[in-house]
Amino acid sequence: ETLADGRKPTAGDLASIVFSAQTEDGELLQAMDDMEEPITFEVGGAAAMGNPLFLAFDNAVQGMVVGDQALVNASGGEYDPALLFRVPMTHPEVLRLREELDVPGKGGLHPGATVGLSNGNAAVIREVDEEAAEPFVVIDANHPFAGSDLQFAVKLVGIEDKPEDEEA
Repeated sequence: ETLADGRKPTAGDLASIVFSAQTEDGELLQAMDDMEEPITFEVGGAAAMGNPLFLAFDNAVQGMVVGDQALVNASGGEYDPALLFRVPMTHPEVLRLREELDVPGKGGLHPGATVGLSNGNAAVIREVDEEAAEPFVVIDANHPFAGSDLQFAVKLVGIEDKPEDEEA
């Protein structure tokens, strides 16, 4: 049950958030309205994940009530040029990505597309050259926000009571 009685989430509760993200220069990367579903996480559990962004989200929601918003600053980490890969257009991963993106609303395989690699990591298509003697795609396996300082507006949209431990 989602609570909207003005209480703040406590450790073990499930908090649901939406957020917007923008660069330090004010470029909007994602609007709250663009999120199809809120992100839900266990309050107080982010430290175990080791993700500094979720730790910042976790800390922010602990002082909020449903409907409140907070600003969170985070770094996307260092950009590593060694994570740029020039991949032949005939490579099985590129063929899989092309098929995945070749549906209405996805825009096909194009520079700027954020993709999910078969290893579970996110990547960004930086270049597509189908006219080269050996057509290729440049895949950037850095975190999409690597090399950027970002500001997130986080909105708490729901709190669920701490789930009871289920007996096996």
